[in-house]
Amino acid sequence: MKKLFLYCTIAVSLVAYFSLTLFVLPPRFLEKPELVPQPTLDVNIEKSEINLGDSFEIKITSNNIGDPADIQIVSLGFPSLGKINGIVKITEFDFTQSPHYVLIGDEVGSEYTAGLKTVTAKHPSIEAFSRPVNTGDQYHIDLEITPDSVGEFTIYVKTVILPHYTDLAHYPQSGHLDYQDEYVEVYSVAVSNP
Repeated sequence: MKKLFLYCTIAVSLVAYFSLTLFVLPPRFLEKPELVPQPTLDVNIEKSEINLGDSFEIKITSNNIGDPADIQIVSLGFPSLGKINGIVKITEFDFTQSPHYVLIGDEVGSEYTAGLKTVTAKHPSIEAFSRPVNTGDQYHIDLEITPDSVGEFTIYVKTVILPHYTDLAHYPQSGHLDYQDEYVEVYSVAVSNP
């Protein structure tokens, strides 16, 4: 009888132990607080009006004011251009990766899915990115732009930070949507005949 009681006690203890290790403890130990990175942008355009043939500068500073992140991408789109060559020149940058040129027809990510959904680029753009991005990290990119036609020269600016868990992981968070279904800040410079 004592042996039966001992065997039952051991069996119940083993079942309890394995139940705890398989079903209760792993989720508790695997729970991690969800990081919330938050990018911001500061955009400075030196002129709002220029004559055809003149150039203007745009200076962009990105910052992560949230938790650390894997990667931050700053995108500058040029919806009024068919090509960037000879018109947009990168004069300076300190992102950890070299800027990437996106041409019309290239496949690009959309809807903040980190490439899971793609669309075809409808206008040229430049993407500058850094990895990793810690809290408080700042990166800069400066461009010199010489428009080749009269009218409004438009620039779309946005930043996305990955992992993208919340709406705080992109900037801006509302406003104008571009062809990627992502929010952009819209800037323009009036170009007139001299």
